[in-house]
Amino acid sequence: MSDDSVRKQVASRLGLNSDGDQVSFSPSSLLSSMGGRLGIVEAVLPTILFISVFTFTQEGLPAVVAAASASVVFLIVRLVTKGMLSQVLVGGLGVAIAAFLALREGGQTEDYFLLGFYTNAAYGSVLLISILIRQPLIGVAVALLTGNKEWKKVPSISYRFYLVTTLWVIFFSLRLLVQLPLYFAGAIEALATARLVMGAPMYALLLVASWLILKAVFLQKR
Repeated sequence: MSDDSVRKQVASRLGLNSDGDQVSFSPSSLLSSMGGRLGIVEAVLPTILFISVFTFTQEGLPAVVAAASASVVFLIVRLVTKGMLSQVLVGGLGVAIAAFLALREGGQTEDYFLLGFYTNAAYGSVLLISILIRQPLIGVAVALLTGNKEWKKVPSISYRFYLVTTLWVIFFSLRLLVQLPLYFAGAIEALATARLVMGAPMYALLLVASWLILKAVFLQKR
């Protein structure tokens, strides 16, 4: 993979456009980082279906089946529209695991969201460790985009890298702090609603906040 491809992938993860040495932020780059309009619908519709079906039936099986089926449809659409096969396979595996956890013998309806807890814990832990070893991961990614290898020696830049990485740690931690008590309380509708609110909408807000904090770093590069 070329350096330019790596830069573009890193920029995309941060909701940015990367064109050569130029890095910018726009509504379209934010939308692209979330998988486009299809990605946003894909992120929210299964949970909305889960909430709606469970509220109407008060049964876990149809709610899980409805949510999982919607996710499978989106995976098929991505495959047909020449989406990355690796992403489709990973997404399919995630859906399969989530459905299995909820529908297995001895499982509970709320176990459909169990995989998300492990994912959030993993992301949050990796980012936290990167801060503790003084290599804030978001900062390392931005340094790759700007080509700034001396950022640790510039307090006005390094503190922004630590701040943004810390915000992402807080984001993943908040998901766990809010949703885990609901999971253990068996508050399925509240858990699904929290999952929805703390998903794409909060993710988008954090990307915007990250850009506002890091914007000065890119401007300084110029």
